[in-house]
Amino acid sequence: MDSKRELKDIRSRERSLASADVDDFMAELSAIQAEVMTAKNLVWEAVAEGSLSMDLLKTLCKEYYFLGRFYTSEFASLVANAPDADDLSLDASQHFAHWLQNLADETGYAGDANHVDMKIEWAHQLGLADDELECYTAMPETIGAVFTTLYYMRRSYEEGLAAFGWAGERLAASTGYAKMLYEGLRDHYGMEVENFAVHAYAEADHGDAADYLLRQVVTTPDQQRRVRRAVHHVLVCRNARTVAMNRWLDAPGALR
Repeated sequence: MDSKRELKDIRSRERSLASADVDDFMAELSAIQAEVMTAKNLVWEAVAEGSLSMDLLKTLCKEYYFLGRFYTSEFASLVANAPDADDLSLDASQHFAHWLQNLADETGYAGDANHVDMKIEWAHQLGLADDELECYTAMPETIGAVFTTLYYMRRSYEEGLAAFGWAGERLAASTGYAKMLYEGLRDHYGMEVENFAVHAYAEADHGDAADYLLRQVVTTPDQQRRVRRAVHHVLVCRNARTVAMNRWLDAPGALR
């Protein structure tokens, strides 16, 4: 053979971008959140004031079941990918210990009930049968938000932490949605829903931890580039989901 294969020298493709200061980068993420998350969840407010119809309350329950069913099953990827899983002891780790505790909490091994079962219990309070949960097709925006988050949870630890922890748990805690829903369901619909009671106190701690931990793993240009993209994509999907939920209220009989 008189021809010779030559492989391109990939070293010439090295990025020369400099990383931003971590505080500046986190401020950039907050700016992205402010720009993207423009919709206010009016369905939560309708529950809080007791005006949401029972039919839509059942739909809301099925939406939350869909979220919990798929998010909970993916927690182990954050545990497995934690950068300090090989520390001398569990107490010596931060990332690994946080997600291990979170996994234990979500799956019912830390004192509270399994978080998926909590949502099934709420469904039963509403008179929903199990097959109604299993056969439910979530809104396209919900499917997009969930599986975009799961995609980043599997890509890398920092992207998963950013997508689920920072743009997920932290953002959810900042809205006060769990307390709002818990009190609205208790006061106006006559049901104590453990799922929201638990999330009202737990999610704030998880959100604070996500911000703290993310700052430790966004120190390089590559990490910052990937985390920026993950946060932006997840927030776009979450905002679209809120807009779609708000459209429920335009239908006849949406409010009681």
